[in-house]
Amino acid sequence: MGHSENIGGYSACFVDKNSSLHELDNFGTKKTLNSIFDTTLVEKVEKFSVDGKCIHLVPNGNGNVNDTFVATLKEGEMKKKYTLQRINHQVFKNPAELMDNFSRVSRHLQTKPGRRCLRVIPAKDGQFYHLDEDGNYWRLMEYIEGVKCLEVPQNRKQAYEVARTFGQFQADLLDLPGKRLLETIPEFHNTSKRFDSFSQALILDVKKRACSVKEWIDFVQGRKILCDALRTEELPVRVVHNDTKINNVLLDAKSEEGVCAIDLDTVMPGCVLHDFGDLVRTAACPVSEDEMNLEKVIFLPETYEAIVEGYYQATCEFLSDLEIRRLAKAPMVITYELGVRFLTDYLLGDAYFKINYPEHNLNRAKVQFSLLSSMEGHVDRMEAIVAKVCQSTGRIMVG
Repeated sequence: MGHSENIGGYSACFVDKNSSLHELDNFGTKKTLNSIFDTTLVEKVEKFSVDGKCIHLVPNGNGNVNDTFVATLKEGEMKKKYTLQRINHQVFKNPAELMDNFSRVSRHLQTKPGRRCLRVIPAKDGQFYHLDEDGNYWRLMEYIEGVKCLEVPQNRKQAYEVARTFGQFQADLLDLPGKRLLETIPEFHNTSKRFDSFSQALILDVKKRACSVKEWIDFVQGRKILCDALRTEELPVRVVHNDTKINNVLLDAKSEEGVCAIDLDTVMPGCVLHDFGDLVRTAACPVSEDEMNLEKVIFLPETYEAIVEGYYQATCEFLSDLEIRRLAKAPMVITYELGVRFLTDYLLGDAYFKINYPEHNLNRAKVQFSLLSSMEGHVDRMEAIVAKVCQSTGRIMVG
C-alpha cells in the first residue's frame, strides 16, 4: 500500500491497521463482529464526554496491536469525528498507567506554540479511558481532517518532513514535567533480550518450524554482534516515541508538511537512536514490511540523507556527539531487532503480531533481514552523510 489519504487525526494513532473488526471476549479470544455499527461500540463512545449522537462507525487502519474505529457524532446539523480505540491489554499490561503517560504527553504538547497534537477526550468519570465490564480499556480521541499518512515516502520532502516531525516530538518533550514516564513495555528495545527470546523460542520450537527456516536462523546468529552495537547504556535517557514507523506521522494532505506524531502507546524513557533507526528502517526502503518480493527490498541512501537532514534540523541543539556518531549504526540494529522479533513470533506460533496468512511473520522477518543486508553495503556512505549534515551547521564530528 503506497499511502492512506485522509486517514485522519489520531486515526492512525493506535491504529489497528487490520481491516477486520474485532472485539475480545472475556478470555481474550478474537471474535468477528457481525455488524459494523455495533451497539456495544456505540455504548463505548457514549462513556466519554462528547456531545451528540453516534450515527456512524467504521474500522480504521492496519496496525498489528490495537483495534481502532472512526465514530461520527451528530448534534443538530453539526457532525464531528472521533477515533475510538480498544487498548490491547494482552500487549500493554498496565493500560491505566499507559493512559497516564498518554494524557501527560498530549497535554504537554498542547502547550507548545503552533503545535498540532493528539487530544484525548476524558471519560465521563474523569479518567482518560473507559474500563468496560469485560475488562477492556477504551479511549477516545479527536480526529484530524485533511491529513494523510504513508507506508513509504514517495519523495524526498515526505521523508524529510516525517523525520523532522519525529525529531521535533523528541525536542518538545525534553521539558516534560513531573515524574518519570512508565515503561509501557519494559526493555522494549533491548536487542540482547530479543535475541535471548529468539534463542529460547528456537529451543522450544513449539510448532516444529525451525528446520524449515535454517537460513534465517543462521542469519540471526551470525549477526549477534549487533545486539551490543549501540551501547545505549553510555547515552542519555530521553522521552522517546519508540515506534517511529513512517505511518505514525500525519502529513498535511496538501502541503505535505509534518503535522504531528501519533500512536503514543510506547512513548516512554529511552534512547533517541532507537527512534531514529526505526524511522530509517521504514522510510529508507521503497516497500513496506509486508512486501512479498524480496528483490524489491533495498536500502535507499538518498532517502536516508533526507531523513538525517530533517531529523538533525529538529534535534541538533540537544543531540550529544555520542548520539550523532551512532546515527549510521542505529538503523541496522533496529532492523535486525525487528527481524528477530518477527522470526521469534513465527517460531512461537504467531503469538504476538497479527497475521493475515500462515507465513506472514516469516515473510516479515525476511524483509527485515533483506533490508539489513542492503544497509550493510552502504555503511561508509551513511557515515559520510551524517558527517556532511553536521558540517553544514558548523559541527565537526571526529572519530
